[in-house]
Amino acid sequence: MTANMKNAFLVPFFGELPPYFGFWAKSCEINHENFHWFVYNDRTHSRQNLNRAVTLIPYQFDEMTADFRDILDIRIPGHHIRNVCDYRIMFHFLRRKRECLDDFDFVGYTDMDMIYGRLKAFLPRNMRDYSMISADDDEPCGPFTLINRVCMKALPESGEIREHMESPEHESFNESRELMKLVSQEKPALCRTAPLQPARTPGFNFRRSFAIWDDGRVEVRDNRGNRREGGFYHFSRHKDKKRFRIRPEAIEHKQWAVHKYGITGLHSKMSRLRLRLSLIV
Repeated sequence: MTANMKNAFLVPFFGELPPYFGFWAKSCEINHENFHWFVYNDRTHSRQNLNRAVTLIPYQFDEMTADFRDILDIRIPGHHIRNVCDYRIMFHFLRRKRECLDDFDFVGYTDMDMIYGRLKAFLPRNMRDYSMISADDDEPCGPFTLINRVCMKALPESGEIREHMESPEHESFNESRELMKLVSQEKPALCRTAPLQPARTPGFNFRRSFAIWDDGRVEVRDNRGNRREGGFYHFSRHKDKKRFRIRPEAIEHKQWAVHKYGITGLHSKMSRLRLRLSLIV
């Protein structure tokens, strides 16, 4: 990725922000020169810059449905929170003027149950040659998908998009190959787990893995001895378990880890031993 490229992630999240939000936001900041995250939330009351990479914006669900109706002539049915994963595909058109999104080369979507590393190092230099870049093989990736802004014009014109937006059913359209085909009519898509998402690459055991955040770098390790730096680590399968405990003080450490038992600082031999044991126990 060239030094002058600008990319935005649009992240709607309705409800209380998760307890790991601070760690997520801190991992964003290292990427502030080339990336910005706009977080839309109904529990915040004023627009605020959390750091150089993350802006928190008040936005109610009803405001969103009104914007879909008034800007895109799309009727969102009911209050189906799970469907927000699909709605975010169209947030570029809802928020284009308010966040000056025309200033960005790529606009995409991502999750919060993850931590980022040095994203620029794991994206191709010729990004503008692609319509979409994702961290799954041959399809869009819910946790990390960027769409070339010049290739987005097909979205509001698509009857298929309208059908999915107006359906009360959750169909994960944001991870569908149909979406990839819509935006890649003029440029090819680049959808690959490697090198962005090491835990999902061949040979890695993503079920028994952890990640170390080291002053902006993210290294993923597993119980097979694999160790690889990557763009991010997605811990969705752990976040809702009772065993997943977050140590708030860890955010002040230069190094901290995300594993199946939570988020912890790496400040002692014992903490590192517990981390290694998480791959076994």
